[in-house]
Amino acid sequence: MKTFQLIAFIFLFSLSSWAATNSLDSIETLEEYFEQEDINPEKIKEGLYVNITKRGSGAVPKTGDYVKVKFVGKLLNGKVFDQSEKDFPFVYQSGYRQVIKGWELGMSKFKVGGKGQLFVNPEYGFGKSSIGSVPGNSALVYDIELLEIMDIDSYDKYMVALDEKERIAFEKEKEKQFIQDKKLIQDYVLKSKIKTKRLPSGLSYSVKKKGKGSFPDKGDKVTVHYESYFANGEKFDSSFGKKPYTFELGKRQALKAWQEGIKYFNKGSEGWLLLPSKLGYGSEPVNGEGWFIPGNSVLIFKIKVLSIEKSQMTSSK
Repeated sequence: MKTFQLIAFIFLFSLSSWAATNSLDSIETLEEYFEQEDINPEKIKEGLYVNITKRGSGAVPKTGDYVKVKFVGKLLNGKVFDQSEKDFPFVYQSGYRQVIKGWELGMSKFKVGGKGQLFVNPEYGFGKSSIGSVPGNSALVYDIELLEIMDIDSYDKYMVALDEKERIAFEKEKEKQFIQDKKLIQDYVLKSKIKTKRLPSGLSYSVKKKGKGSFPDKGDKVTVHYESYFANGEKFDSSFGKKPYTFELGKRQALKAWQEGIKYFNKGSEGWLLLPSKLGYGSEPVNGEGWFIPGNSVLIFKIKVLSIEKSQMTSSK
């Protein structure tokens, strides 16, 4: 009997949870949304409403002010289509068409420190147009917190501080990625049983087969065959069976890490160059002829130096 009651409880709880999740799916108008959510908002204009949940104590935005807010934008079914970043609030200048019409009119009801919801029909939002994940003719719901109103001097100081904050955050993220990349390279090296040397830049290299003659220097033309791999061992490009690659050392004809690492390879030598993502293509994805490199990819190149054509400057030394 107890087992049956427990199963019945779980079923009813699951059913009620499903109903709560899906109850908004069939809602098509703000009026239906207000009834479903038991909200009685203030009407600003026909199709534009506000529901203040926390009264602020500061000023309200006026034309020319720089307004700093936290927000979450949702469709009537609860799907989030836009929101401010956690540590980087959204800032816009009031009265200069930098936000939708519903925001320009509705934010006049918010004071600094205040929180609430702004309800926007299509004519005050994106209208008939589809924008990103927002279908045309969509009513919108915004959860808003007004953090600060700034004049031009305060805004300038804020932007300087924001640039520095973003730079620090970017450097931290880059360092975090660099640590992850070094771990991936180490795992690849151990699995492949390759002996490598790591340079101060983070580039690792390994000479499997020694060549003959002098090593390349700035101005020399180096011709190589190569195979390109990701850290998981997947090959994404190769010159073997095709025309070898020739580049001049010191010019932007190859990745900087290639130009640094190739100096340890002379004619006939073979080995590897292992690049953390910051020495490859960084956080941006890259498309090539028949290949694609996702952002933050460790790149591993197996190379064979075919020839080194010395420049007149290096050959006269």
